[in-house]
Amino acid sequence: MRVAHEFESEFLRQNMARVFLAFNSNKRSMTLRFDVSEGRDVFLKMARDADVVIENLRGGTMSRYGIGYTDLQKINPRIIFASITGYGQTGPKRNDPAIDGAVQAGSGLMSITGTRESGPLKTGSPIVDYVTGYITAFSIALALHQRNITGLGQEIDVSMLEAAMTIMSGEVVKALTGSGTPPLSGNALVSGNYVSDTFACKEGLIAVAAVPTALRAKFWKAINREDIPDDPRFCSPALVRANIMEFNSEITRTLSGKTAREWEGIFIKAGVPAMEVRRLEDAVTQPQLEHRQFFHHFEGDPKTGLPPFAVPTAAFRMSASPVQLDSMPPRMGQHTDEVLREHGYSDGDILQLRTAAVI
Repeated sequence: MRVAHEFESEFLRQNMARVFLAFNSNKRSMTLRFDVSEGRDVFLKMARDADVVIENLRGGTMSRYGIGYTDLQKINPRIIFASITGYGQTGPKRNDPAIDGAVQAGSGLMSITGTRESGPLKTGSPIVDYVTGYITAFSIALALHQRNITGLGQEIDVSMLEAAMTIMSGEVVKALTGSGTPPLSGNALVSGNYVSDTFACKEGLIAVAAVPTALRAKFWKAINREDIPDDPRFCSPALVRANIMEFNSEITRTLSGKTAREWEGIFIKAGVPAMEVRRLEDAVTQPQLEHRQFFHHFEGDPKTGLPPFAVPTAAFRMSASPVQLDSMPPRMGQHTDEVLREHGYSDGDILQLRTAAVI
């Protein structure tokens, strides 16, 4: 039996990192040097018939090599050119390098994540990278729709910094209107009006979000503690805030009688939004995801020895055009010859480009 670390080594040996696997199904891969004239010519030839070009190089790089939006628009007025950079194509930071963690810090996202004890924290996932991809895809869909109306393409300028701001828009508006930065509260939503936190149980943790008055009433009834909101220490939002540790201790004392999984069932039956805090390795095995066929399983590649693996699909379902994965993520340059042939290059042309190290 092969163990997990052996699979890990095999994926890395073939330059197929897990993040690469997650996002590159149904794609083809070719290599091309566009810093030489021969490569630039190939790129321009391909762009003549392209619908969309997406790039995430530092601002101005594509234009410097003569393959920016202005260059491509001349040969293909219908082209949609999406640029993804840390800070956008304009402004004083347009040429600055960026990466998810730095943008989480600079956007203020870290300043509202964490606890008073921990201080600011970045998320456990590179969330800005991911949401920037979604925003880019959405903007491309908008541009394609607009092109159906006007017949013309356009340039799209996506900023990671601005993407980070959009996923905390409510907090950003508070800052813009003089409310400053909210205090770090960890998993809690602290106002005195809510029961919204993560609580320890007999086994495991459970996150509860009983925010509206009606949900709080259901919560107290579900845990058989309708006395808590009448307790003199907790009978107003101000008193809850002042005695928040005692408030949470009362809830935890009650929840410690059952496991988080047991409480999850009770709360769901009562209509209270709550879920056990699952480890990621447990979260991916939920029957709900299996029922929705959210993961696509690849059998691996016997030719290269790539092990079997699974990847997430899409978080939506479409009735008329179901999302499906037909091909594995490609190895680097796997389809170079195939793509070039589709654009009119002969085997001799391809050999010449390869000999010159253009591809």
